[in-house]
Amino acid sequence: MYREVLGGDEAYAAARAAGGGSVDILHCIESWAPDEQRRAYEVIARFEQDGLDRLQIMPGASELCGFLDAKQIRRGLITRNVKSAVDLFHQRFGMMFSPALSREFRPYKPDPAPLLHICSTWNIPPNEVVMVGDSLKDDIVCGKRAGAFTCLLDETGRYGPHDSLPEDVRPDFKVSSLSQVLSVLEEHFDLAPVASESRI
Repeated sequence: MYREVLGGDEAYAAARAAGGGSVDILHCIESWAPDEQRRAYEVIARFEQDGLDRLQIMPGASELCGFLDAKQIRRGLITRNVKSAVDLFHQRFGMMFSPALSREFRPYKPDPAPLLHICSTWNIPPNEVVMVGDSLKDDIVCGKRAGAFTCLLDETGRYGPHDSLPEDVRPDFKVSSLSQVLSVLEEHFDLAPVASESRI
């Protein structure tokens, strides 16, 4: 998708070099002319539709949501996918997130604005929230900038040992599966029922 949006292998390689080894495609597109933006979003939409056709739930997600429901702990969602993808996820799997912020909410993560919006909606401070995500540069940076606890989901070990991560992006916790998030919550947080306006 990135190669097609950016115009081939060379353009993709140049964008990766300019981005320090990674490409934030949405931020790249924002500076383009309207016609170029429209073409790029059409390409992205086609790839995303292909992904929706094969949409599956991550291992451990159902158990984690059941655990949160049993503890009366709210859950929100911040994604760089489109709202239609979020709607399909809710319909297909029945696990509701509220608020569920898609890429129509600006600015996107890693800006802390989406997480701060959720905290404001819930009327709780960020330091009573845990941001769980699989991207160091998007999810963890968003959580840290907002002042929340952070938990990196690293299923394949691509990020290496927890203590080897750079200090400025090092998450509070690192897990290899969503099911391990339950242990993190139980071991490190007070999950006793509290007033509805101040639940984690």
